Amino acid sequence: MFKNIKTIAFFTILSRVLGFIRDFLITRYFGADIYTDMFFVAFKIPNHFRRIFGEGAVNSSVVPILSKIDQNNPEKSKMAIGNLIFVFGTILLIFTIFGIIFSKVLILISAPGLLASPHIKVLDLLVKINFSYIFFIGMAICFMGIMNSYDQFGIGAFSPSLLNISMIVSMLILYKFIHPHIYTLCFGVVFGGLLQMVFSYFGIKWGKIPLKYTFKIEDSTKQILKLMSVTAISGSVLQIGDMIDTFIASFLKVGSISYLYYANILFQLPFAIVVLAISQATLPQLSKLEKPKLIENTNNLLKIILNLSIPIMLYFIFFGKDLITIIFQHGKFTPQDSANTDIALTMFMLGFLFFSQLRIINNAFYAIKDVKTPLKAAMIAVLAKLIISPACAYLFGFWGLALALSFVGLVNLLILNYYFKRKIGNIDFKATKESVIIFFVLLVASLILKNIEFSKIYVIDALFRLLLSTVIYAPFGLYIIKKELLDYRIKK
Repeated sequence: MFKNIKTIAFFTILSRVLGFIRDFLITRYFGADIYTDMFFVAFKIPNHFRRIFGEGAVNSSVVPILSKIDQNNPEKSKMAIGNLIFVFGTILLIFTIFGIIFSKVLILISAPGLLASPHIKVLDLLVKINFSYIFFIGMAICFMGIMNSYDQFGIGAFSPSLLNISMIVSMLILYKFIHPHIYTLCFGVVFGGLLQMVFSYFGIKWGKIPLKYTFKIEDSTKQILKLMSVTAISGSVLQIGDMIDTFIASFLKVGSISYLYYANILFQLPFAIVVLAISQATLPQLSKLEKPKLIENTNNLLKIILNLSIPIMLYFIFFGKDLITIIFQHGKFTPQDSANTDIALTMFMLGFLFFSQLRIINNAFYAIKDVKTPLKAAMIAVLAKLIISPACAYLFGFWGLALALSFVGLVNLLILNYYFKRKIGNIDFKATKESVIIFFVLLVASLILKNIEFSKIYVIDALFRLLLSTVIYAPFGLYIIKKELLDYRIKK
């Protein structure tokens, strides 16, 4: 298991490093203004649907079904894979065409505050161009789900790097030749999606995964689509929550959407490297377990996630500002932009533990093919968000939206814990004494280090603080990884 986690984590780190280079160039060339707000809206729209049809729906539906088919009937799995690719691709293509045609409806739903902008024609074209990305990335994630069913994770983990590379190259080469310059990013998105799709398809070939195309809808495809429809609804519920934030932020001061985007990028860094890597690597194995062993392994994974989340949360809460300063505060990105992004990041990180544990508990339900329970919990959480987000935005502005998201994560986790105890078993993990000690040691060290000024030059000051904080945090992180994760195996 750790080998798979290591593979996913390594390529995820590579992707995130490239992502930081991409975002460094975005902040340098574009800063945080009306054009970046419009681009991030146009980029978020297909990404909302990517998450609905993508990682959640595909992975949690494809992996359990194909894992069982391959175990019992390898010959049948060939037709199941080929048929899934054909049917899912057809659905995605139709959906993409409709999205491009009705782009203004998507803007109305997502960010109506920008409809009054004099740049509405630019925004509409940005949405049309970016929406074609949903077909390419949707197919790439379908191929990734198939590879995950065969315990092959490298290609899928590397694939996001291609998007970042494409956007970086587009900015470096096309920026001077395209006006308005913001279109440069869109061409990078579309070409990056195409690269991801092609590369992932060849990943199936390189992995020697057998497939046989058939145009008759197989029973396995029906089962996957049935599961996928429910998980897609669940995913749409969660994405509605994100869309609520964009909807409200479009009425707030210029730059609000950009601040939330940059803060979320930093939030997603440890979440992808640690949480997504563990959840993706363990789902295929959890799907093969009987309920008693599923309960035991879920509790063990929750304990691991808890212990890993403690230093991650503290590090980004105390030293996120320094990361933002080093990575983003260049060119058109001002110190005030850094301060605004930092407070949004802090509010996001308050919910890191909640969302991390949610991911593991959701996997337990997906392993037993119960996708309705996570849907119920998510729907209740989003109803809470409909009340909390506007209130927090009114009281605190854009960072209130990040705070609301963290609170809703807690609500979702409490509800899902309740259902877990009723339908699967007891959650009985506990924080160890070592975890409590590590928490307080890092908390005190962070408070001291945070208040030391190393230089009047902001970049040098931030750099020194990051170096010293890394020296303090790294031994604790490595100790937890070695003790909790390195030798862990799914117990069968």
